[in-house]
Amino acid sequence: MLSIIQILTVGLIDRRTKLCFLWFHICMILFTGGNLLGQFLRGEPGSFVHGVLLAANFCEFFFSACLAYIGARYLLALVDPKQSLGGVRNTFTVLFILHTLLLTVSQFTGLLYSIGQDNIYRRTSLYPLSLVCPALTLLGCLLLLILLRKRFSQREQIAFCFYLLVPLAAMIAQHFFQGIYLIVQAMAVAVITMYIFILSDQTERYLRQEREAEKLKVDLMLSQIQPHFLYNSLGTIQALCHSDPATAEKAIGEFSQFLRHNMRSIESDQPILFHQELTHAQNYLALQKLRFGDDLNIVYDLECETFSLPTLTLQPLVENAVSHGIRQTESGKGTVTIRTREMEDHYEVSVADDGVGFDPTRAASGVGSHVALPNIRSRLARVCGGSLRIISSPGMGTTATILIPKAIPAEKKL
Repeated sequence: MLSIIQILTVGLIDRRTKLCFLWFHICMILFTGGNLLGQFLRGEPGSFVHGVLLAANFCEFFFSACLAYIGARYLLALVDPKQSLGGVRNTFTVLFILHTLLLTVSQFTGLLYSIGQDNIYRRTSLYPLSLVCPALTLLGCLLLLILLRKRFSQREQIAFCFYLLVPLAAMIAQHFFQGIYLIVQAMAVAVITMYIFILSDQTERYLRQEREAEKLKVDLMLSQIQPHFLYNSLGTIQALCHSDPATAEKAIGEFSQFLRHNMRSIESDQPILFHQELTHAQNYLALQKLRFGDDLNIVYDLECETFSLPTLTLQPLVENAVSHGIRQTESGKGTVTIRTREMEDHYEVSVADDGVGFDPTRAASGVGSHVALPNIRSRLARVCGGSLRIISSPGMGTTATILIPKAIPAEKKL
């Protein structure tokens, strides 16, 4: 019960793990409760006591199997988020259903155990059948753990080893000893030990992600404050102060807005409306147009704007299109096209240029001038479950497309 309180109040573990361990502990309470009630009322006379003992024993056998089944589903959830192992999942479900049917039949026939007229619990010769389905479930999980061990962290491996091996050993021992409730004790130890290891693993992972997020913010800020762009923009504004003061004044406002947006992005990691991010890109492009004039052509093809995306995702792509695409051509001339499209389940924002192009695989590894791409991908995935798709080849230009899902994944909302 103390663990349940902690599960409901702790904020460092994901929703799936919370639900799983909440059910673990509820089943553990009902499992041990049935066992304790059976011990307390053993041998007490009366038909009412007889009925209570039947229910208590059913709970003990049923919820012990629930613990094995929940553990199997949790293991599969960790290792198989795309549910590609549907056959294994169905096998565990069938074993659980068979165990439940066997218990239900035993309640009325005394197949596995019986409660005599003296209200004493007694095993039958077929009692080992009650252990077959839970044992097969645990053995199946152990096999999966061994085969797919590389997908688990070290703490997760230790947690599942405790959870699987301790109850299996207790089931074997329980077959030879009666009156010593080894399975009850083993399951209690296994559940608590597993919870401790999983909690410590997810806490460490959460803190590591927090540190990485802070580092990413700093890296993103530094990557956006390009010295050459700042120097060139200020130089252009300085020249305009003499030849065209009105344009210089407008450029100073755009430059100020550009810097303000960069600074605000460090303070908040929440998605912003598309038109805000578009305005930031337009401020950048306006400053570049002052430098390059008609050599830089901008086309807007905006089908929709009523969606949100992480800050500093559009402008870096526009900057790549100008600086590393168009300006690298022999003529230094070209067009940047910004498009938006609404699909059935997502929004698309694309930035296309007709510049020199590049090798996307080389850029993805952090080589060359496209080092901002990994940062953009990371922010999209972390903030809204989005992704970035790059289509490019040398001499053919580049198209970078941001994909924003309409439904934000549940884990992003936590």
